[in-house]
Order: sequence, then C-alpha cells, then structure tokens
Amino acid sequence: MLFVLLMFSPSTPIKTLPALFRHGLVSAAMHEIRAPEGSAGHVAFAVFFLAKFPTSRPVLWVSPQPLAYPPGLAWAGLDTARCIFAQAKDDHQSLGALEVALRGGMAGVAECEKLSRLAARRLALAAKTGGGIGFVLRHAPAFTALDSTAFATRWMIQPAPGGQIRAELLYAKNAQPGVFMLALKGGEDEPAPVLIDLPAARRAG
Repeated sequence: MLFVLLMFSPSTPIKTLPALFRHGLVSAAMHEIRAPEGSAGHVAFAVFFLAKFPTSRPVLWVSPQPLAYPPGLAWAGLDTARCIFAQAKDDHQSLGALEVALRGGMAGVAECEKLSRLAARRLALAAKTGGGIGFVLRHAPAFTALDSTAFATRWMIQPAPGGQIRAELLYAKNAQPGVFMLALKGGEDEPAPVLIDLPAARRAG
C-alpha cells in the first residue's frame, strides 16, 4: 500500500520529505486531527505519522470508544510493542491520561468528542514539558466556537473521490494552511505505507 502526495495548496509545491513535518507536524507539541462523523481517516493519519516520526518513545493510545485496531497499526508501520492501549470511561479521563503520559515523556493519542480550551492548553504544556508528540482525534466540524490556538496544528481529514484522502491543514503556528491530497494505492500484501511527493505537484483547486 502506498500513500502518494498529489498536490498542495496554496503555497509552492513540496520538494522534499518528510513534507508534512515541514508543515507543522513537530514534536514537543500537540496536534488535533478531525474527521466527519462516521469516518476514521483521522486515525489512519495519526498512525502514519506516529510510525514515521523519528522517535522510540512509548505511545499511550487512550479512548472511551477505541477506533484503533492493533494489527492494523502494526501493518501501517507502528511498532505496537511501543504502545499502551487504554480505554477511558469518558473524554475527561481520556484527556487526563494523555496529559499525564505526555508530561512523563511519552508520545500519545487520545480519542474524544469534546475538547475545551483549558484542556487544550494543559495538553500543549504537557507535550512541551515532556518533549513528546501528542494527537487528539475527534469527530467534529472543521471549525467550532471552542477552537484553541494552543496546539501546533489542526487538521480535517476527509475521504475524497477516487479513493483519495483530503487532508486540510486548518491551523498551524509555523506553517501556511492548505490542502494535501493523498492517494491510497497497493494491496494488503504490500509493505507498510510510504508517503512520497510527485516530481511535479499540481496545486489543489
């Protein structure tokens, strides 16, 4: 299976990898990844970057209603021996566990439905203190009244025609918002996914 970077907008085409790391996906910071209700593209997006991120930190994955499938995570390249999977009773417990893990130097993922500005600030501080990368995964609209600027990036991941994935960078502290179109190619017997750019990326319209 292969993730292919097709295009980026609105800035100039991406020339080198890892492209998305240069557009705000940094460590010692928090990142929010959203998806429409009923889809799980935000989970795949987080898994890919946890698998490719240059660190051996242990990973806490916590959720009231887990969407992660450990064999699938392993196939995508994430070493599940690094992972601790936990089920929380609610969003508050899920986000609290992530905060503790990040403050202690782990990487982490929390699935939740609601995220307050206070919780976002606490998580961002915990990631900065511990030096690890953290992700909050939510089913939510692209923009809400409680959106926070405490996180390094905010993404919306949606399915697109032709088997593509539309990854929109809604907000970033150190990068320009834009749209990445990712195509999924290959079969289940292929090696772990790889993200590449095309030599002549087109601008997304």
